[in-house]
Amino acid sequence: MDPSQGVLLLTVAAFVGVVATVIMLAARGRLRSPDEESPFGASSEGMTACRACGRANLTTEDRCLSCGADLPVQHALG
Repeated sequence: MDPSQGVLLLTVAAFVGVVATVIMLAARGRLRSPDEESPFGASSEGMTACRACGRANLTTEDRCLSCGADLPVQHALG
């Protein structure tokens, strides 16, 4: 085999690998059902949402750090 043929074959194989990877990544996003949980976790424990702007604030805050609106009062359990 001529060295130029080897380089051409290697280039074609790399291109096929890249195309296959792109197709698999695109299919993974389409196959996920809309109600499936995200693989990325987030905890909202100790947080409360502002009723005005929706931003998360610590439960110890009285006013939203983003818009300044009054936050709901959190009652301690126990």
